[in-house]
Amino acid sequence: MTDGRRAVVVGAGGIGTAVVNRLLVDAPVTVAYHRNRPTGLGPDVPVVQLDATDPAEVDRAFGAVGEFDTLVITTGHRHDLEFFTRQDPAAAEEIIAVELLGPMNLVRSALKIFGDYGRIVIVGSDSGKAGTLGDAASSAARAGLMGFVRSIARETARRDITINIVSPGPTDTPLLTDMLDGDGLTAKVMAGTVKAVPKGRTATPEEIAEAVAYFTHPRAGFTTGQVLSVSGGLTM
Repeated sequence: MTDGRRAVVVGAGGIGTAVVNRLLVDAPVTVAYHRNRPTGLGPDVPVVQLDATDPAEVDRAFGAVGEFDTLVITTGHRHDLEFFTRQDPAAAEEIIAVELLGPMNLVRSALKIFGDYGRIVIVGSDSGKAGTLGDAASSAARAGLMGFVRSIARETARRDITINIVSPGPTDTPLLTDMLDGDGLTAKVMAGTVKAVPKGRTATPEEIAEAVAYFTHPRAGFTTGQVLSVSGGLTM
């Protein structure tokens, strides 16, 4: 650990776990989760439970963590793709609550804790720029995050606080494997997306984690309000 930094990573799925392992090289990390308590992170990685859609719950959990200066958000809403007119409106609202309002609550709470230094990275999606067939609500949430991040970057620009988005392409995680399994709309769209990657392969979680690590470094203080696509050229 270096520089007295301390990180909180929200979410410990395939990409989240890779991010935790990468950041542990430089600083202690606390992992926040919602339903599924993470395993395999080692005995020295504390965990805290929270519901990111509840601002009071986020404040409580972050208060229990104590002081930290790095926040990485890797959470998303797992759902099957469906054409918008066929999607239950309540399902669309839940997706937006998890993928837009949740990160907003997390960032708000973290900024209350940060002093004049901080690093925030949100793992998002290029669906916010390009859209995804059958995923209108999530694409809207991801686009909203891009505007939110740029606004927060302006609000915090006079301090050594940065906020950025890393947008992965198809990444070799259990989530992607699950989405490719079957013959429905989800599998067809995801298979087409994987096939369209110019690099001819999916990303590894570790490749996404390296991009996150750059944004969290103290020397990355002049890079803020940005969206970095780590997509194998898919959205170049």
